[in-house]
Amino acid sequence: MTKVINCYQAPTQQSSRGKKINLKKFNLFLVFCISLLGVCYLVNASDLAVKGFALKELKAQAEVLASEKLDNEEQINNLQSYYSLSTRAQKLNMVAIGEIEYLSVIPSVVARK
Repeated sequence: MTKVINCYQAPTQQSSRGKKINLKKFNLFLVFCISLLGVCYLVNASDLAVKGFALKELKAQAEVLASEKLDNEEQINNLQSYYSLSTRAQKLNMVAIGEIEYLSVIPSVVARK
């Protein structure tokens, strides 16, 4: 007679259930992570779009301000020109400069230490 020894043990139902629960939790965790990443992506894409529009508006405003600056500088140059100053001086009835006399200082004795 031969005797056969069986060392194989069939998995119990509890251990298979434990694996299913772990896989179920793992799958739920993966779905949650993917959903969270999707929401973060949408929030970032929306934020970038809003910042892009704001940047476009600010660039347009900068161009307008630059053109206004050039206009103001041109106006300043026109008002500071010799022709403009001389016409305004004539309107004030100012007398033209003729001969200039300078005061001369007479050397005097100064006490020294």
